[in-house]
Amino acid sequence: MNHLAHCFLSFGDESVLLGNFIGDFVKGRDWQQYPARVQTGILLHRTIDSFTDNHPATDQSVRRIRALAGRYAPPLVDILYDYLLAIHWDQFSEEPFEAFAEKTYTQLANRGAEMPPVLAERLPRMLEGRFLHGYTHREGLDWVLNRFSLRIPARFDPQALSEAFFADLDGFSTDFKLFFPDLLQETRQFLQQNK
Repeated sequence: MNHLAHCFLSFGDESVLLGNFIGDFVKGRDWQQYPARVQTGILLHRTIDSFTDNHPATDQSVRRIRALAGRYAPPLVDILYDYLLAIHWDQFSEEPFEAFAEKTYTQLANRGAEMPPVLAERLPRMLEGRFLHGYTHREGLDWVLNRFSLRIPARFDPQALSEAFFADLDGFSTDFKLFFPDLLQETRQFLQQNK
């Protein structure tokens, strides 16, 4: 899963959100340098990633785009699933998206100084661009896919991927709706065990 899901699956806990948000930037055992609740968020991020990578419904989505994305299909499915979370938001959250997003922007801004330098430097631009809102419409998703294509050494066509995704939106949505309730359960269980 990508930014939107990691933020959502922090369930409003600002310290868990911080850890979950910076998870990709904290390597090895460096998570142990953070306060306890932030550690929980970092480990939650890793749990979410591992669970996502090993779920059969996610694997089905990966197969749908493998020909277009090659070995980058799994992280691209993470991005596509954030869009699916946004468009199916009301099925998974009682909190309106706008309220969630504004609260999350505020919480991240509160903790920017605690983030790894590369992320702390990016954060103001992300907040100014209201990055969570980008997953709510096709133009935003296409922008994220294009940015991803510029960061990897292999060539893939983000426009072709986008067209394939929207042509099979029902299929991807079916995969997502099989997967995401399981991820919600896994996440809540992890947090219950790590209070």
